Amino acid sequence: MNHKILLKAHIWLVVALALTLVTSCAPSASSGPAVKIEPSASSVQVGDTLRVSIKSKNVADLTAFESHLSFDANTLEVVEVVDGSFVAPDFIVQNIFDNAMGTIDYAIAQLNREPAAGSGILFEVVFRAKAKGDSTIRFLGTQAAPDGILLSDANGIAISVSLMDASVTVK
Repeated sequence: MNHKILLKAHIWLVVALALTLVTSCAPSASSGPAVKIEPSASSVQVGDTLRVSIKSKNVADLTAFESHLSFDANTLEVVEVVDGSFVAPDFIVQNIFDNAMGTIDYAIAQLNREPAAGSGILFEVVFRAKAKGDSTIRFLGTQAAPDGILLSDANGIAISVSLMDASVTVK
């Protein structure tokens, strides 16, 4: 009977060690390619403006991207969408926002330049706080960009990234 208990304890110890090893050896989400909305959380007063950056992290060979965002149109409104500095906006495919629907669609490509690599700002959105409440600014999936963003290299091949949304509290 004691042998069975000891055997079970050894098995659980091996399983726990294996899980620890797998977890510690796996690459973390923060070290791989990602696109984040920053700041990830913010608080503003009604009437204030807030600049939000859509930033790429650890991306290689980037020449174009398409992004779709949503926000609570009762709480926030877009004042402007500003080109970022990471990818040159040589060809602006789409730069549209709809304050009634709470959506932003932005897509650009750089032409005849070296692909962007590393981390940088893809674009920025300036919001005005309209009313008290909470709004999540999130990537909105579309037919062309099911995850809400599509990054591509010079050959038109998609670059896989993890995504992080943001939240805004209007007081």
